Amino acid sequence: MSGAARGTEGAVDECGNPFWTYDSPTGPLEITINRAKPEKDPRDIAAADRSDVASCDLCWEASREDGPAHLRRSGAPVTEVALGGEPWAWWFSPYGYLPEHLIVASRVHRPMAVGHGTVARLLDFSDAYPQWFIGSNADLPIVGGSLLGHDHFQGGGHRFPLMDAPIARAFSIEGLEGVEAGIVRWPASVVRLRSRDRSALAEAACRVLDAWCPFTFEECGIRAFSVLPAEGLDCGDAATGEVRRENAADPAGAEGTPGRFVQHNTANPILWREGDDYVLDLVLRNNRTTAERPFGLFHVPERLFHIKKENIGLIEIMGRAILPARLAAELPAIKDECSRAFYEILMATGVFKDDAAGRRGWETFLATI
Repeated sequence: MSGAARGTEGAVDECGNPFWTYDSPTGPLEITINRAKPEKDPRDIAAADRSDVASCDLCWEASREDGPAHLRRSGAPVTEVALGGEPWAWWFSPYGYLPEHLIVASRVHRPMAVGHGTVARLLDFSDAYPQWFIGSNADLPIVGGSLLGHDHFQGGGHRFPLMDAPIARAFSIEGLEGVEAGIVRWPASVVRLRSRDRSALAEAACRVLDAWCPFTFEECGIRAFSVLPAEGLDCGDAATGEVRRENAADPAGAEGTPGRFVQHNTANPILWREGDDYVLDLVLRNNRTTAERPFGLFHVPERLFHIKKENIGLIEIMGRAILPARLAAELPAIKDECSRAFYEILMATGVFKDDAAGRRGWETFLATI
């Protein structure tokens, strides 16, 4: 695997964290070690009680009108914004992953969900604040962020490596000639949509999401659903702690019947502006596990857990590594190792690899849109 780490010895990013760049085979990547963010085990994230409002870091305080309670206690300013006809709020994150790092949270405590409503809310935010990108973590364990219990987005003033990645192959979406569509040259599997027409872009995005949700392609290990037996999880082929998606097909009926389906396919939608154009990247994600890959078929390989074990979320899928603070003590000796590991991790998240099977998978998927 070619590539080289670049950066002045002892260099830090805008937030004071160790920072360098890596010339990967698909372009520059950004590597940071975040000293403020606690490291979490993906199994703990999956097992967390998502209905627990009292311990939710993103919940608004119902008895007051001045915004999310945990941020009010720290004195962070909060700004309300209407997204999809609902009250949301945004503020600057205490973790500082990037310049002007924003958290945008729903007033209602409800689980993360990526769907048509997500696209509309991201577009509303972009219309209100065109200077910032806005995106969503995936809404399932393993491939989602660390706060799956509360619907929220992240944004900011940074231009990520993914945004500069070129289109490897263009394709068209029937009836939406005003939308440019293509597969991005990137280690993860990304569909890019571009248009000046907000409505056309939204329709194209929803078509891609609707096609991806039920998509199965065994040659690439992609299964849209797994069946859970009534007595519990099938540990050989179901992500520990998965929850059933509200819109998932469930031919087996309600809980308590012989089996039910859980969904594996989801996405990271990421929106930004270039001139008058809306640009939306949809990173295709799948959280399926197997007996050989119990932490996730498209997750960090276990042999790289000493570098990174936590879920690969929105910021990292765009090419900016957020590595655990424990690694800072080993710099600069492990800089190259961390760089190569991050590129390999990004490749692991790709549902369509850069090989013959992956190309067949892309062809089959695009035919369903």
